[in-house]
Amino acid sequence: MPIAFWAKRRRMRLWTFLLSLLLLSVPRPAFADRFLLDYDAAVFGVLSLGDVTLDVSAVGKSYVARANLRSRGLLRLFDRTALEASASGAIEASGVAWTHYDLDHSYARKRRVIAMRRTPIGAVTASITPNYREWGEPPATDAQKQESRDPLSSLVAMAVDIRRSGLCVGRYPTFDGRFRYDLVLDGGKTARFRSRSYSGSVLRCDLRYEPVAGFNPKNENERRRYPEGEIWFALDVGESLAPPVRALIPLPLGKAGLSLSGLRQARLEVSPPLTASTLPDNDSVGDR
Repeated sequence: MPIAFWAKRRRMRLWTFLLSLLLLSVPRPAFADRFLLDYDAAVFGVLSLGDVTLDVSAVGKSYVARANLRSRGLLRLFDRTALEASASGAIEASGVAWTHYDLDHSYARKRRVIAMRRTPIGAVTASITPNYREWGEPPATDAQKQESRDPLSSLVAMAVDIRRSGLCVGRYPTFDGRFRYDLVLDGGKTARFRSRSYSGSVLRCDLRYEPVAGFNPKNENERRRYPEGEIWFALDVGESLAPPVRALIPLPLGKAGLSLSGLRQARLEVSPPLTASTLPDNDSVGDR
């Protein structure tokens, strides 16, 4: 073979190698699983509480979740309630690690705003306006706060774990600014779910609410009367998480039910890191 041929071949290999390095160094867009879920909320399956919307996205190692509640029906005559919450953090091999949680809650002509942050070393800070006058007996300790997630991130952690394992197994320590409690998944039964919004397989998990700290000792008997609930996760949609499509949430006076009334799904291309500010508006999420 002529020397020029071998020289040309070496140059081609060199350019191929350099091009590969260049492609590896260029930031590539990430693709996010996003679900916009609407629920009807009711107590005893009769008394309407309001409308609940859950907007959750997961891309790579990041997640953002937003929730809204608006009271309606008979409840609105007695207690006008509006709640907006958001959370974000990382999805790691060991599970969900939250970093930000914000809550704006209006109820009974009152309003409380909570902003919680988790530092890289696990310390939890909270700004609460107006602040709580009582912190329960015993109050939540720093160690209990650090081992916990915020309420929205606990829900995301369940959805991630169900997608990964397909099992209703896990204890989810949760802290909301004052109350420290455990959400416990157990049992597990696969079933078919049919609605206008989603038809497919679901995993039905038993859900327990176990108070730990921050509660009023006068309500000790009430604390022990929390019934067991349920939460159902969709198995036929999503890659990073299994979104919840139904829940029976244990409360001292009974169970509050969340029934899916709408599900929209999208795969979003996200070039910058996923945050609440980079997430498009709800209107951009197409119907499933």
